[in-house]
Amino acid sequence: MKLTYRLRKTRGATPCWVAECLDAEAVGEGATEGDAIASLEAALRERLLRPDAVAPPSRPAPAPDIELVRVS
Repeated sequence: MKLTYRLRKTRGATPCWVAECLDAEAVGEGATEGDAIASLEAALRERLLRPDAVAPPSRPAPAPDIELVRVS
């Protein structure tokens, strides 16, 4: 699954990096660019693996392959 994201640095007392997925409602933050991207990927995995149904699935779903592509 290929998803695009935008990376920006916040301003303020404690600046950090923010990675925002443009294809899904997910955001990651971190002290470095790499930390923000890793945080975004973790948020996307959690979102994609979290079942929306009331009952759990009979067998666990395989982890999706996620490829993040940075846009300007």
